[in-house]
Order: sequence, then C-alpha cells, then structure tokens
Amino acid sequence: MKKMLFKQFKTHENLGNTFIIAEAGSNWKCGTYEEDLEQAKELINVAANCGADAVKFQTYKSETTYVSNAGSSNYLSKNKINESVNKIFDNLSMPYEMIPELANHAKNTHIEFMSSPFSVNDAKEIDPFVSVHKLASFEINHIRLIEFLTQTNKPLIISTGASTYDEIDFVVNLVKKTHNNIALLQCTSKYPCKIESLNLSVIPEMKARYDIPVGFSDHSTNPFIGPIMAVGCGASIIEKHFTLDRSLSGPDHAFALIPNELELMIKSIRGAEFAKGNGKKIILDEEKELRQFATRSIQSIKNISKGEILQEGINFDILRSGNRSRGMEPRFLDMVNGKKSKNDVKQGEGITEFE
Repeated sequence: MKKMLFKQFKTHENLGNTFIIAEAGSNWKCGTYEEDLEQAKELINVAANCGADAVKFQTYKSETTYVSNAGSSNYLSKNKINESVNKIFDNLSMPYEMIPELANHAKNTHIEFMSSPFSVNDAKEIDPFVSVHKLASFEINHIRLIEFLTQTNKPLIISTGASTYDEIDFVVNLVKKTHNNIALLQCTSKYPCKIESLNLSVIPEMKARYDIPVGFSDHSTNPFIGPIMAVGCGASIIEKHFTLDRSLSGPDHAFALIPNELELMIKSIRGAEFAKGNGKKIILDEEKELRQFATRSIQSIKNISKGEILQEGINFDILRSGNRSRGMEPRFLDMVNGKKSKNDVKQGEGITEFE
C-alpha cells in the first residue's frame, strides 16, 4: 500500500520512506502577478533544495468557499489581520493561469507539484498538473469535491484536523468505493498549534482502524518535535508550512519554517527513518564484535583437566570472554554445573563440552 501511494513520487535517490510535503500555502503572495510568480518559483526552489518530495500550494476562490459577508475569525484577528475572510481569500486566490507555470517549474526542479483544491472547479484546474491530490481538513465533508477527486483515480491524501471518527469513516468509505489509494494526516487545526495539542498518539490508532497510510500535517512552530515524534509513531507522510521570511505579511508566514529550518527538519526526518529500523530485534553486524568480546559466557577460572568435575565458583564462572575462546551461554549453567569436563581447558578459556 505504501509503495502504491509514495514510490512513484520519489524524486531523489537518497530519500527514505517518509513522503515530505513542503507546504507553501499562501506564502507566494507578495505583490504583482510577476512578483507573485517569482516568489512562488523561489518557494519551489527552496523546497527542492531542502530535499522535500513535494511542494504544495492551495487553489481556491472566495465565492466557492465562503458565503458572502462571512466576517473574520478570531484566528485572523489575533494575527493582526482584520479584513473579512472573503477579502483575504480574494487577495490570496492563486490565478488559475499560474498553475501550469508553477507545475512546469516544479517538474524542471525535480520536485512533485501539489495544490489543495477547495472546490470542484479548482480541482478541475489543477488535475492535469498533479499526480496526487490533497484534501484540506475543512473540506473533509465536501462531498462533491471528494467525489470528483476520487474519480481522478489519483492518490488522495486527506487531512483530518477538527474532525471526528464518524466524519473520517464517511470520507474513507466514500473514497474506497472507487479505489484504495488513500492516506490520512493527523492534524490539529490551530495556527500555530501548541506541542501539547498535536495528539500524535492517534497515528497508530488511525493506522489500525483504517489499514491505510497515516501521516502528520504539522502547524506547530518547532521544526523537529512533531515531525520526528510522528515518524516514531508510524507516520509515512509529513506536511509542514514554510516561508522565505516569517516577517512577511500574510496568514501563513508567522508559524511557517524558514528555509534553513525546513532543511534541518527534512534531514532530521531522514535520520529518524534510519533510527526507526525495521522493527525486528536481531543482532546487527556492527554489534557482533562486541557481543563476542563483552557478553558473558561460561569460562574457566583455573586450569581444568579432562574428567574434572565442573563447579561454579571453583573452576569456572560466568565471565566476559574478551579475546579468549568463548564458552557456552550462561543459560546452560545448570546443565554444566556438576558434570565432568570432556577436555583439558586452560584458565580463561571457554567451556564448551562436558559429559
């Protein structure tokens, strides 16, 4: 299942199994169309240079997202954005004609291009340019959009911020009517999100409940704690906002990572993948020398003659063998104690045979 969803999107030979999405969000917006396009391309460059698998934008129109006169949320007011959400969406709406230009730039930069659509029309515009779709948390109950995305038969990643299992059950079952190439992201819809609100322990629970890949969309400001912990909990996708400069104007800059933080996060995730291992408890090659040298075994503590009675503490003990010949494992102690040595054994050598 994981290979089905992620293998085709790997763009760098040295990448691991975690699919890392660098979320540009609305952070491309800065001025004129030409300035916006230049900044969006620079965000793509940064994401690629930092080692992300994909760079993601958002595609929406105010009139197909909010009702008219929707007002302003407390979240926006706290971030000193006092305009109505309708005006904000009008301002931050990516022109459809910019999408193919950015997709082509991402292709040339060897990174996967993604964009979250907020309506069916938005999805129709981006579909020719993406290989995987992403459903935003607040669109999890947008039935018509979900139906369209499912009909594309492309992998679908669904964020689950501010949702219940009933709602997630519904969308998973709806998508599975057509195909199983689906993944979920644990997400807390708070910007920024406190570390104690990440609730990452739900990741293995969701994996067990749905038997599909589960990842993590992180809105915390810390570059490492959430993503690394999520990988440890079994996440196979990490999504994180980034920006060129946190001081820029806009709703997504303040809690986003700057480029050097994004790079460090991705390197840390790759390291965490190696540290996680394969889940099998085995003796690794790099452990074998010290295992032979330093773990205890049944060793003679004086010269022992053939036929001599073996007695713990008298002529043998449980010691580390070092570079001497290694004796039997201590778990066989009761089998050895009181038996006759089958061979002459020099002091310090391992006892391996008895009768």
